[in-house]
Amino acid sequence: MPKAAPFGYELEVSLERTDIRKNELADKAKMPKTTLSTYIGGGNLRVDKAVELVDLIPDNQLKADFSWKYGGFIKAMDGTLNDVMTPFELNYFEDKETKEREERRDRMKDILLKAKMDTLDEADKKDLEDYVMQFLDEIIVELTIVFSILRILGMTITEAFNKRMPHWIKKKYMKG
Repeated sequence: MPKAAPFGYELEVSLERTDIRKNELADKAKMPKTTLSTYIGGGNLRVDKAVELVDLIPDNQLKADFSWKYGGFIKAMDGTLNDVMTPFELNYFEDKETKEREERRDRMKDILLKAKMDTLDEADKKDLEDYVMQFLDEIIVELTIVFSILRILGMTITEAFNKRMPHWIKKKYMKG
């Protein structure tokens, strides 16, 4: 994880999205407006200060951008689909991606069984990679739907994860 990174663009867009003024954020963060302006203008922002600012802005997109920029986690769903489609409309794209992935499922079963007993050749590896990429396409659309619904609920992704974590622990998806 980088100790500092430019994060100003993400902050500026988030402030516009959440209708928070720079002065207001600077006051909440107990920092001079000029310092905040330096960060927004492209100055490197230390991870601890970025965490502080991200926590002050109720914005899923910003939280995901932070995770991507500083931690290398999944990037936020920030494409045009997220901006113009409703969760219901996004289901069309989810169904399309699912169909594309499922068309490859039987081949993947064969390759995964082969991998247990034999070395995969380049064609097998290419097919397996193609399947994984199709799976990621499907997951990205599903995450876009999740972010879209959370925006309607006024809930952050962090709040949703915290609320659901006990259920995932009980189902053994996560450790406690």
